[in-house]
Amino acid sequence: MDWKFVLALIFALIVAVFALQNAGAVDISFLTLELTISQALVILISAVFGALVVLLLSLVRWIKSQGKLKNLSKSVASLEQENKQLKLRLQDYEAPKDSSAEPQQE
Repeated sequence: MDWKFVLALIFALIVAVFALQNAGAVDISFLTLELTISQALVILISAVFGALVVLLLSLVRWIKSQGKLKNLSKSVASLEQENKQLKLRLQDYEAPKDSSAEPQQE
């Protein structure tokens, strides 16, 4: 199991215990909305919202890294192709030298 996953589970457990121990009713005001809700629910909703924000930010980073990886893979493929072509040209260049050197030895 990945250590990050274990750490996330431990953190979720801590948040859940904290929320359940602080389950009193609180008044919430947001813009024009006013309501009375359990403090545990407010804590859990806030934790879920924070997790979603982190997920979205990491998703953006992952998409950027995948694009960069794709570009680098294309570069590697083109460089490998260029390397093959240069090796063939080098072999063609060296081949006449080898054949012309043999008759001189006789």
